[in-house]
Amino acid sequence: MEMDIAKLATAQKAVELNAAVGVSVLKQAQNAAGAEALELLQSIQPTAASVANNLGATVDISA
Repeated sequence: MEMDIAKLATAQKAVELNAAVGVSVLKQAQNAAGAEALELLQSIQPTAASVANNLGATVDISA
């Protein structure tokens, strides 16, 4: 059985690089999703504040 240390080291570094790139892409996707969610929540707040406080407080079921 012949072991080539150079090939093993190169393969190991390639695996480490692929894992690091995957983690980086995942972090970027999470940051983008978080920014979009924050923007969505901020766009909803003014609308919710403009609704009257008594809206939806009673339900007419006598129909």
